[in-house]
Amino acid sequence: MKTPTPSPQPPAGQSPPEDTGPVPPPSPMGRVFGIVLVVLTIGGMCWTFFNATMSSGYVGSHGKLAISKCVEDYTESRSANVGPVAYQTTCHGTFRSSDGDVVDRSAEITLSMNGAESDAAKKVTTAHADELAVNRADSGTLAITNVESVANYLCGGFFLLLVFAYGFKCALTGSFPKKGIGPSSKQADQLIPKRLKPTEEWLWVIGGIGLVLAVLFRLAVGVFGLATLPFQ
Repeated sequence: MKTPTPSPQPPAGQSPPEDTGPVPPPSPMGRVFGIVLVVLTIGGMCWTFFNATMSSGYVGSHGKLAISKCVEDYTESRSANVGPVAYQTTCHGTFRSSDGDVVDRSAEITLSMNGAESDAAKKVTTAHADELAVNRADSGTLAITNVESVANYLCGGFFLLLVFAYGFKCALTGSFPKKGIGPSSKQADQLIPKRLKPTEEWLWVIGGIGLVLAVLFRLAVGVFGLATLPFQ
């Protein structure tokens, strides 16, 4: 009678490989965590991709914002040696579309110093630009019209798509980032329903490829100065 071969054991002093053994059941905390991530990232993606489209100048009313004044908002710096730091500036003025059909004399736009509009914010705070190329939605919302903003928003949008993919996985499987709560990320792969597995995989593929291309696009804009749009 053939003696069964014992299963291989880890070398002395080493713990067994992670994710071996039975897969833990889905964690309610992991599901809630995933649902929250999905909801937040859907809102974030809608906002970033909407602004990327607006910043391209191909939708809405493109034109110029003649700046009358800009007001900066400050926050306390973490460094004791540095005073309050401006984190955004709101510029007021008159918007006039390129074709002259739309004139808004009470237009305003808020520019983040560290966000997608940081390049435009530097123009009005450092270079003291007296006008900005902008795009106006039917609601009156203004968006900066330049390639830098388009690239920045695309980077943010595809990054959020990757976060959405992770949240989607957690919502389906109850996986949670903290070890010991629900299945690990690797174990969760076994719990994803077969009919939804291709969707989960494509979310990672589209988000990953999109983010890489968006980052390369942003680098090209910065290095080669590819910052001109037809409406600028």
